[in-house]
Order: sequence, then C-alpha cells, then structure tokens
Amino acid sequence: MIVQRYGSEVNGGAEVLARMIAEKLVSHYDVTVLTSCALDYQTWEPVFAPGDSDEGGVHIKRFNNFKRSPRRVQQFYDRKLSGRTWVQKIFRWLNEPTWWPAVFPQSTITHQDNVAWLQAQGPCMPELLSYLKQNEDNYAAFIFFTALYYPTALGILEVAGKSILIPTMHDERASYFPIYQQVMKSAEWLFFNTGVEQRLSEKLFPIEKSKKDIISIGIELGDTAVDTMVPAKFNITQPYLIYVGRVDKAKGCDVLIDHFTRFAGSHASRLQLVMVGKHSMEKSPHPDVLYTGFVSDDEKIQLMKQAQALVVPSLYESLSLVLLESFACKVPVIANLKCAVLKEHIDKSRGGWLFDSYAGFASILTGLVENTTENQQKGEAGHQYVINNYSWDSVIKKFDRAIDDIGAKRSITVC
Repeated sequence: MIVQRYGSEVNGGAEVLARMIAEKLVSHYDVTVLTSCALDYQTWEPVFAPGDSDEGGVHIKRFNNFKRSPRRVQQFYDRKLSGRTWVQKIFRWLNEPTWWPAVFPQSTITHQDNVAWLQAQGPCMPELLSYLKQNEDNYAAFIFFTALYYPTALGILEVAGKSILIPTMHDERASYFPIYQQVMKSAEWLFFNTGVEQRLSEKLFPIEKSKKDIISIGIELGDTAVDTMVPAKFNITQPYLIYVGRVDKAKGCDVLIDHFTRFAGSHASRLQLVMVGKHSMEKSPHPDVLYTGFVSDDEKIQLMKQAQALVVPSLYESLSLVLLESFACKVPVIANLKCAVLKEHIDKSRGGWLFDSYAGFASILTGLVENTTENQQKGEAGHQYVINNYSWDSVIKKFDRAIDDIGAKRSITVC
C-alpha cells in the first residue's frame, strides 16, 4: 500500500482510511505500507526515521522525503497548469496562433510541468519511485491512496499493471491538471468511496473501460459505555457540537466558527463547539469554542458519542469517515449542502441536516436545542444507514476480487 503519510499519529481522512484498510487486510495478506517520513501535510517536514517498522500488524517502510517547496514555486506551476500565466492568456486572446508556441515555448504545458508541480506540492519521494520500479515482482498488488499527491500520481505509473487506485477524488482545480488523465486511466482497478466520486471521475477522465467498483469502508465502533469523564477532561460543561479532523480553513472550519459564534451571540441557549484535531489556523477567542488538539481514538469516540451533533463544514469530501463514525454512535450530523458527497449521505440516511448559509445553520441549531426527539430519530436513522451499507466483509471481498484478477492477468501474460 502506498500513501503519503501513515501512522496512528496522522490526522487525515484518506490516511486514516488507508490505516483502517491496511489493518483489516493483514488477516488475509502480508501487507507492507510504503510511505514518507512526514507527519504534517502542510510542511512535509520529516519526523519519522526512514526505514522499517511495524504498527498494528502492518509492516511500514518509510522513505526519505523533501520538505514542501516554497509556496511561490507551487503557485507558479499551479498557474501554468491552470492556463493562467500571462503568456497563456495572451495566446488565447490572440486565438492561439500557430507560431506562438515556437516563440513562447513556456505557453505549452509539458509532462515535466506536471511533475514539477507534484514535486513542489510534495511529499517528493524519488527513492519510493526507484523502489517500486525495482520491486514490482515482489508484490501481488499495489494499492495507492489519494491521486492528488506525488507518491500515488507518479508511483502508479511505475507499476500500473498491478495497481489498485483509491483516488479520493474531489471536484477541485488540481483534478483538471493533465497528469491526472494519465494517472486515472493507468490504474488496473479503480475503487471509489461513493457514487458521487465515481460519477465525477467518469465525467473528468477516460475511464469508461476501466475496472472499477465502490468499496467505501467498514465501520465497527463496538458498543462501548459512555464515559462522562472524557468531556470533563477537556472542560466541556454544556451540551456541545463537535468537529473532528484537521482544524483548517481548507476544511471549512473558519465558516463553522463564524456561524457558531454568531449564533452564540444572538441566542440564549448555551452550546459549546468542540474542535477535535490538530489546528493549523488562528484560534477563536470565544469562550464557547474549545480546542482539544489531537486525541486518542477512544477519546474521540467518547466525545462523539456524547455530542448533540457532529458538524462537517467541508466543501470537499470523498467519503467523510467521521460522518459515518458519528452515525455509528447514533449522533446526527450537520453537513455542508454544497458538498455532493455529504449531501448524498444525509439524503440517503435521513440522519442529519444540511446548511449552505448562516441562516440555515442557525435554524438547524435552534431546532437541535428544542427538539430532542427529532435528534434521536435522526441519530437512529444514521445508525441504521451504517449497518446497512458499511460492512468490512464486503470491502475485503472486493479487494480479494481485484487482487485475484491482477494475479490471473499476470499469469496469463507470463504464459
């Protein structure tokens, strides 16, 4: 398995998904995770030592990686791949004369531009690419997570015939960069987390004939008893909403905190907002916005179980593991209407509410405080949705089928 970051300390949806799947596959396969030495995706600062280790029954092989390039470097290639440099704009304004690229070759987007963007974004791991090339025959299959990053986008091109790609694709600008046309069609198998992600990918990429399926994930939280000491540990003294994940503007946390503090300032009902996860944005000084930092899995589940609702404000989700975990805890979810994946979950489950403005958010919170019966009903509906749709047995069977198919194809090729 190839993923940009890995380990119990890593706080990120795709990376947590990768770890959960790896720890389930070890009962069927000898699993090795190939990853970076980084912990923080914003800097890719090497934290872990390169080399071999084990965690949760999974063998981990870490490769040296470079720190993220200066922002100006990434922005330059971002503009070029988006066709937004001044040379490209003039070229289009002149109706793309045939002589222009010869005079201004920088107006043409090359494969190396795509590679340079991936290197600048990180985590740049040339040793990983060499390892894949040299060790293709030593593994039955290569499972790649997150098409966006260097390890997957360039790694899959080295072992395409034995690859399973879990792209976690979003409708964002980078998805339209030329390199991803090649990445997506190179995969021997494509596994999507939702129907929304698959439909988006089929619209953007030439994958009509690709082998593909929706695997999603299994959810097993168990029936642990409520421990009221956990909220108390984090100074939670009132009914509360919970956010779980990276506390980051890119995840919509600035909008969430703005909406919550506006509501708190104009309504008498006391609610707290508990932000669980590593924060990478300025903290709100509001006394009812609490930050726990990184917590253990057990603490996360306890905090989730005792919340009034989970809030998922992100515009870009390919699955939203925390939403499914909240449903498994019988806790309803308040989600961003503008995210198609979140909307599909809420519409299918009837396990929560959708908002796209402050007025909608405030209306939901008012009802949340006043109608506990509806909250319980939505929590139960979400719980049933998870039971019906997210089973580890079905996930593992789909991996078995893809890996067997890759093995059969390779055997036929050799013969």
